[in-house]
Amino acid sequence: MDLNLYLRVLWRFRLIVAVGFVLAITVAFASIAKVGADGSISYRQQQTWQGTTRLFVTQKGFPWGRTVLPGDPTSVPPTSTSSGLQFADPTRLAALAIYYAALINGDLIQRQIRESFPPTTVLSAAAVTDTATNSPLALVDVMSVANTSEQATRVSQEGANLLRSYIADQQASGGIPVKQRVLLQVVSTKAAVIAGRKKTLAILAFLAVLIATIALTFVLENQRPRIQAVASVTAAAPGERADVRKTGS
Repeated sequence: MDLNLYLRVLWRFRLIVAVGFVLAITVAFASIAKVGADGSISYRQQQTWQGTTRLFVTQKGFPWGRTVLPGDPTSVPPTSTSSGLQFADPTRLAALAIYYAALINGDLIQRQIRESFPPTTVLSAAAVTDTATNSPLALVDVMSVANTSEQATRVSQEGANLLRSYIADQQASGGIPVKQRVLLQVVSTKAAVIAGRKKTLAILAFLAVLIATIALTFVLENQRPRIQAVASVTAAAPGERADVRKTGS
């Protein structure tokens, strides 16, 4: 491979190469962005965001702040204190987190989400587990997927609120004493990108135009070579000319 030859060909058609390079950048840009009528620039592809609202399954009196629960923490019914509060077995609250996540994934709340948001809205929930021991925690993550962080956050919050309202309504209709009711407290709400904009199409478009430009320069070089082939003529020596004359005579 004669690199110097290739470079000379590219330099000879440097104007074409420059135009092709600019065209390659333009095509790559157009594949990932578009210019509006008002001159604004926007992406053609959307990012995928996941919004997560974390709920804490607890009860009044905050049993998680005690070193030990009064009496036997594993007794059924839950142990009571002088204030009249009854504390549930902590493992029961962790188990409830699994059931509550299943409620969000069920038709009851999913149907309400579909009525309030576009049909493409995705909402799900999962009980949080300890990564070290893989044991369930008294936490529920309500997750949604959308094209913007605002929508993903809003849907996850709406799903969490629907669950909280449903549990509160069921507690009231069941006549459960306030001191014995489960509380669902919002711990945090956040959004994160789970799928960014793909740049594969832009890279392929840039390379395709650039390769086509380079190929065009070599096609033009083959059609119009800069150095024409000239037959070499070797001049005869004086002695050889004399021999030719003698032979001719």
